[in-house]
Amino acid sequence: MPAQSTAPRRTKATACAEYGFRQSFRVPSGPAFRWCLDFTANDWAASGERGSRKVTWLGPRTVVLDDTFPAPGGRRVRKVKMVQVYPETRSWVSTHIVGPRLHSQFRYTIESLGRNRSALRFEGRELRWDGPRLTAAGNRRLARELRSEDAGLWKRFAVDMERDLRSG
Repeated sequence: MPAQSTAPRRTKATACAEYGFRQSFRVPSGPAFRWCLDFTANDWAASGERGSRKVTWLGPRTVVLDDTFPAPGGRRVRKVKMVQVYPETRSWVSTHIVGPRLHSQFRYTIESLGRNRSALRFEGRELRWDGPRLTAAGNRRLARELRSEDAGLWKRFAVDMERDLRSG
């Protein structure tokens, strides 16, 4: 039996949404960076989302996150991301290597805003391989939707981070 390919069926993505946002934290940048990289199997449950995660550190600065989520119709969606960590700039890059958003890439940077404040600067490029090809206006609309979803998730993470770091 031939190996199953993870390559997209099309040679060109049907959508490419580029977007970004900033999220402030009331904690110093060092602890914020370490909190963000404390990947565990319970990450999704702790964030109030449904899903499971397997975490495999390949080296001190490279980790593979294997996430599975429920999808409509009783299906399951699997997303595998390789994360490269850059401690000197307090940043990391997550690249989808398996799943419906293959080759999508997201960059996260923790910036210091003073002694007890920091912020996440997020930059994302999501590629989609299914559905109709989007126009430029469609890509902008998708980018707005993704920005809203991801910024909302990081607002919740900010609350969790600030609570965890104050009690720890």
